[in-house]
Amino acid sequence: MECPRCGASNPTGASRCAKCDAPLAPASSKGLSGGSESIRTPAEAETSDLDIFSVVHPGSVLGGRYEILELLGAGGMGAVYKAKDREVDRLVAIKVIRRELAAKPDVVRRFKQELILARKVTHKNVIRIYDLGEAEGVKFITMEFVEGRDLRTILTERGKLPPEEAAGIIAQVCRALDAAHSEGVVHRDLKPQNIMLDKQGKVTVMDFGIARSMETPGMTQTGVLVGTPEYMSPEQAKGEEADARSDLFSLGIIFYELLTGKSPYRASSAVAMLVKRAQERAVPPVREDPSIPRDLSDVAVKCLETDPQRRYQSAQEALRDLEVRRGVRSGVLLAALRARLEWLAGHRTLAMVAGTVVVFVAASLFVLREKMFVPRRAAQKPLTLLVAEIENRTGDPVFDDTLESMLGVALEGASFITSYNRSRAGKAAGELQAGATKLDESLARLVAVREGISVVVAGSISRPGNTYRVLVKAVDVVTGKPIVSESADATNKNDVLAAVGKLAAGIRTALGDVTPESAQIAAAETFSTSSLEAAHEYAIAQDFQWAGKYGDAIQHYSKATEFDPNIGRAYSGLAAVYANMGRRQDSEKYYKLALSKMDRMSDREKYRTRSGYYLLTRNSDKAIEELSQFVEQYPSDTAGIANLALAYFFRRDMSRALQEGRRAVEIYPKNVIQRNNLGLYAMYAGDFDTGIREQRSVLEMNPSFVLAYVGTALSELAEGRSGEAAETYQRMEKLGPQGASAASIGLADLALYEGRAADAVGDLEKGIAGDFENKNPDSAANKLTTLAYAQLLSGHRTPALAAADKALATSKEDNVLFWAARVYLVFDDETRALALAQSLAGRLETDPQAYAKLIDGEVELKRGRAADAVKLFREAQKLADTWFGRFDLGLAYLDAEAFTEAYSEFELCLKRRGEATAAFLDEVPTYRLVPPVYYYLGRAQEGLKSPAAADSYKTFLAIKEKSGEDPLVVDARRRIGLR
Repeated sequence: MECPRCGASNPTGASRCAKCDAPLAPASSKGLSGGSESIRTPAEAETSDLDIFSVVHPGSVLGGRYEILELLGAGGMGAVYKAKDREVDRLVAIKVIRRELAAKPDVVRRFKQELILARKVTHKNVIRIYDLGEAEGVKFITMEFVEGRDLRTILTERGKLPPEEAAGIIAQVCRALDAAHSEGVVHRDLKPQNIMLDKQGKVTVMDFGIARSMETPGMTQTGVLVGTPEYMSPEQAKGEEADARSDLFSLGIIFYELLTGKSPYRASSAVAMLVKRAQERAVPPVREDPSIPRDLSDVAVKCLETDPQRRYQSAQEALRDLEVRRGVRSGVLLAALRARLEWLAGHRTLAMVAGTVVVFVAASLFVLREKMFVPRRAAQKPLTLLVAEIENRTGDPVFDDTLESMLGVALEGASFITSYNRSRAGKAAGELQAGATKLDESLARLVAVREGISVVVAGSISRPGNTYRVLVKAVDVVTGKPIVSESADATNKNDVLAAVGKLAAGIRTALGDVTPESAQIAAAETFSTSSLEAAHEYAIAQDFQWAGKYGDAIQHYSKATEFDPNIGRAYSGLAAVYANMGRRQDSEKYYKLALSKMDRMSDREKYRTRSGYYLLTRNSDKAIEELSQFVEQYPSDTAGIANLALAYFFRRDMSRALQEGRRAVEIYPKNVIQRNNLGLYAMYAGDFDTGIREQRSVLEMNPSFVLAYVGTALSELAEGRSGEAAETYQRMEKLGPQGASAASIGLADLALYEGRAADAVGDLEKGIAGDFENKNPDSAANKLTTLAYAQLLSGHRTPALAAADKALATSKEDNVLFWAARVYLVFDDETRALALAQSLAGRLETDPQAYAKLIDGEVELKRGRAADAVKLFREAQKLADTWFGRFDLGLAYLDAEAFTEAYSEFELCLKRRGEATAAFLDEVPTYRLVPPVYYYLGRAQEGLKSPAAADSYKTFLAIKEKSGEDPLVVDARRRIGLR
């Protein structure tokens, strides 16, 4: 065998070149998707395995369904083909097992094992297995067809990859492993041949043929080698039990090869190689090639630790470290943690500016990306400070709690400075000193020590004669010694804020800001309000906003704008509060006002305002762009930490959202909004116990926080505790207009879940009247679309159509258009439904475009064109992997009698039922969508002749025991012989 790199001759079957150590492997064909065996070329394959090729060959149709298009390769187990599934009109890969092997029970077990385990793992970077079949005496597996090449082929051609490209591939493999390990599946045969890379750079991990479930003991015998020796972990080499960390060792070998083009363990034989890796540590890649970034080298080395305890303990941990080292993930949190270790009391940060609260609006957020390996000027270490009371000695109440907020904003003009939230500090002060009403310097220092803050800024304002004098100093928390003291005089009241800007410039310079002081002062003058009264109201509003008291926050932000119509950040605050309340139209109105006043904002506030607007309007691309620049310029701004959780959430990566949400809460455990978001992440991820626990913690801090009641009730309902959910909604109903509005649709959703359509109609009509009375059109429109659904279930078609029409007249939000289109399809009004789809398709964001595809697909399904519907639903899925899309795809497969595929989609809907609690990810209850899944799952199981169908029907009927004449209920009873 000739080496493609150096041309040296090697023995047949050699895996690496004896001269240059380059990997040797025959180039596999494009599109291969599955197979841990060595792949032979079609020409080689045609001389053997005649038992396969006599039945399965290009042009043949396997089982009357799969048209064989091309032989991709063959190996010891059998062959892999590219084929067309005629029933659902898609390309698939088919792995065929040789007949003599099919007669062996252990080989068949392995095939079944691959199907069972791989289907447990649902992730974009994991090959999707469709079915195990048998036709013409041939056993086969059908799976996703991937147009690409495996890493072994790529390594053979290129030798090694650029570090950033290699790191990007490994990051995707980490995500695939994390998905598998989360389901209790260990791959155990990870190697370059099992990793495909398509033209877009997407990685697909394949071949779970010898994978083992961590929940199933005894799958293999201790002392038996399982896997490919070249990529085995030391524990595998010893025949010991291998857990998820074994896959990480194999990953380390692959990463090493991608970086260096060489194996980390070179020896004369496979046995010697196994012994070497069990006894010796790998030479770091950076020593093989000094151009490899040390950060990436360190990741590979940690994966290759001989002792599993010294490796990364999970793929998630490996991915997190890799992304931080690459600069793909915001390193703010880790920087804060490292700083906390370096500083005596630790280091925590929180941004205190209007519009920075984490809002739940259905949109995507951002992924921070920094250019790799580009030298940058050393950044100033992130610094958190606490602004204590600026003592008011003038006797004028307008200065009470006013200058502190302005000073914090001015200090945050330095990218490395973050001002700790004063509302949070005030609560901590009350815990440390009962009855404390002022955060003076001494008490602020106590709070700072407890919260891990290194600097306190304090001061006073007095009026000697006809002037105003402002004194400000920054002190070291531990020693109490002044770091800097500054003073400034103002000739009149309205000049005081400008004086604060000058003082902030002096403090920033003393703390390490290299921005010229003149530029700092000019910037401060730009964003300072001209009205002390406006500044005072703004400061009060911020405290209420952080406490989750939105009504009070709105009142004081509005007063601020009355005193100063140009105070842009007050409009940003109003926009954020209304977004948190689910009042999108009001939020958009105030964001637009804020954007028109951006010349009166600091740079940091501009970023926050623009990104907040992009989030509200679901312009995820612009949000990513804006926030990436923001976090790069202000790496200590910890709104990014919480927003990272939102980024994963809006991408529907619920487990990652939950993980990052926990990080934010660990830093600020008593932040109402962030802790409530954590509970919501848990709910959407399907961890309902955690959701309830976190939201109850929120209610202990703020008993009137409506969203915490919503999340609690939905999690209770998802756990089958409908009585408790009803009680939670009833308690929420007493919390004013917002609580009553949310309770009415929650109670209606619960009624529809149980099949009580008439009760739902009453709840909704009451809520709609209240929404219109309180000028909340978006909430009214949501209820009107739900009312249309309830009226249809009640058999009242004319009122249903009227409700849909009124909803559209009230709001043009994505969800309103989507629900209305579905109602029109019930009335066979394809024209109006398709017009709404066209409107959604014309929007810039991917979510509404996906909803448009779903409507188009539902039209095709209604016309009886299941194959066309499947195509459209798949196109929608590429835009956004929504819960609706999975459900619709299941229905289409069911119509096509592709029962295995339908079963898979409905099973996934149940697995992702956390998302169904509010399917538009906006906390508007939609758990009524879940019961029909059990019915349709039963239909799919019935098509597969599975006895489990009866159980699914019974589950559906148990939920709907209070239902009236729901056609699905009638049919389910018929199918299991009930009347």
